[in-house]
Amino acid sequence: MKKIFGFCIVLASLIVLWSCNPEQKGAVIEGKIVNETSEFLLNATLWVQQSAEYQACCFQAFNHAKLALDARISFASADKPLAVVFDIDETLLDNSYFEANLVETNTSYTKDNWKEWSDKKCATAIPGAIDFLNYVETKGVEIVYISNRRENELEASILNMESVGFPSVPRENYLFRTDESSKNNRRAMVNEKYTIILLVGDNLCDFDGIFEDRSLKMGKDAVEANKDKFGQEFIILPNPMYGKWEQSLPNDTVKTATQNRINNVIGYSDICN
Repeated sequence: MKKIFGFCIVLASLIVLWSCNPEQKGAVIEGKIVNETSEFLLNATLWVQQSAEYQACCFQAFNHAKLALDARISFASADKPLAVVFDIDETLLDNSYFEANLVETNTSYTKDNWKEWSDKKCATAIPGAIDFLNYVETKGVEIVYISNRRENELEASILNMESVGFPSVPRENYLFRTDESSKNNRRAMVNEKYTIILLVGDNLCDFDGIFEDRSLKMGKDAVEANKDKFGQEFIILPNPMYGKWEQSLPNDTVKTATQNRINNVIGYSDICN
């Protein structure tokens, strides 16, 4: 009887330990743990929300964007109206509150919980963003948004942006995602009507389709080949919370996302002889 009781205690302890392990919080389907926690987002989200360094990086990006805008206006072709193309999320709107909620509720991103967030119209402006868009307007340059928010988020997105102080732009200047996440075709549509003199985003794919293939060195060769465009034609905002770069990390399907992230960290033992 004592042996049975002791076994039950050990079994109960193991169950408690398993339930408290954040790596085991999801259901296992075909060897993969799904619905994994977003605990790994904690430090990145804290940096965006609490550090003065993040604020300084954003101001720096938009301050330089003004200089780049003025320079590019001065030698742009006048055959079509000029335009600046913007991404929205983590470029103009701060959604770190959504990421924080994923951490707090021990959940991960889904299309449904993102839609629930965007419907709340609670995102705030990235530091320096509103000032820069107002500056673009004073120069007589068109503002165009190419975002991978879905079209069923358009109404809430317009209300959110205007409520925090972004200038009003025509509805046709909001090019949201339909079937494909690539922005190439939408940029081509804008190019037919405007001369794009500046692109502003937080993801390399906000700038050019050449950055979509990350199979070689995580896309770093493409960045190197186009390094002179950054700060001149491309203005990039910091976003440590998420991005296409994550999808390009080597991935072992039997491991959790967190375990795969740990495996991709380069330690000094990897570079020191």
